[in-house]
Amino acid sequence: MSADEVRSAPLVRPWWRGARLWVLLVAVLIAGGAAAATLADEPGRPLDPASAHKNGGKALARLLEHYGAGVTATRSVDSALGHPGAAVLVTAPNDYSTAQLRRLAAASTRLVLVRPGTRAGNAVAAGLEPGVVDGSDIAQCSDRGAAAAGSVDFPGDTLGYTPGSSGAVACFGGGVLLAARLAVLGSSDMLRNDHLDDDGIAALDINVITDSRRLTQVTWLLPGADTAGPGPASVWDLFPSGAYRAFWWLAAVAALTALWRARRLGGVVPEPLPVVVRSAEVVEGHGRLYARAGARDRAAAALRSATTTRLAVRLGLPRGAPAEQVAVAAAAVVHGSPAQLAGLLAGAAPVDDAALVRLATELDHLESAVGGGLSEGTTS
Repeated sequence: MSADEVRSAPLVRPWWRGARLWVLLVAVLIAGGAAAATLADEPGRPLDPASAHKNGGKALARLLEHYGAGVTATRSVDSALGHPGAAVLVTAPNDYSTAQLRRLAAASTRLVLVRPGTRAGNAVAAGLEPGVVDGSDIAQCSDRGAAAAGSVDFPGDTLGYTPGSSGAVACFGGGVLLAARLAVLGSSDMLRNDHLDDDGIAALDINVITDSRRLTQVTWLLPGADTAGPGPASVWDLFPSGAYRAFWWLAAVAALTALWRARRLGGVVPEPLPVVVRSAEVVEGHGRLYARAGARDRAAAALRSATTTRLAVRLGLPRGAPAEQVAVAAAAVVHGSPAQLAGLLAGAAPVDDAALVRLATELDHLESAVGGGLSEGTTS
């Protein structure tokens, strides 16, 4: 190893020790970003009739038009109600308030809800709630459109529904509810482009939405600016879906990192200092730090505290005696004013360096005077 390498080696280790925390933070951020991207929704607006992505609904929209049903996409409840005689397909009923859903149910010729939750279901009919589907792939109900779809391969997220007071018939083990003006689909994946070619899905979608092709207009309602939702918006609504899971994952990593860095493997082991540091050097070092920071108040407080402690010991007072008590006792020895000495031991902070030097000198003289007075009184 060359002399240059020997001289540079000590510099590499301190640099790495200082930078490894930042490297770790960058790695955690990269991993968190990758996790957020993985957990986020797929590209494109889900179930959008204009989206050709696999999570869109363009294939179903084109199929409905092929069978004579015009499709109109909208993001407004008012607009959805402006098409008399049309079936209103609500792709995200849980995003709408109870009042909005009841308004849609009252004014629509046929309302189709896609995978509604308990609140959304009860908004249109008491007792209409999600449950467990029995897995039947045959209609097993009296609706001719559902029976005409034949055997249906339902997606894995399909929910079963109880009709409640809606008067609807439960088909496919509750995976589909059908009434004269109401239909419920237990799965949102049934409308997606990538599921439309599954067994019976396309036929069932068309018959459910158009009431077995009796309706020739479909209003496709997507969530928009007027979605009132079940309550006030959450801060997580500003982030992609699944971002909160990435956040909690990062929080867990941070907690584990903190525990790892703060771990204690045993008791503290005392070791001798590698070098002997003289007390005068420590005092000078503290003085330079105070001077660099301009901390005259702290320097004065340190000087006064040390002087008060030493005077209390010399005057026979308890350790920790207040400055006023020490000043009264010292005044009796040096024949001075207790108020003046109290101001010296616990007065205002010096305004400049010269005042700090004068304070140090006066404190030193006071200690010398108290010490001299005691020795004279002792020998007499």
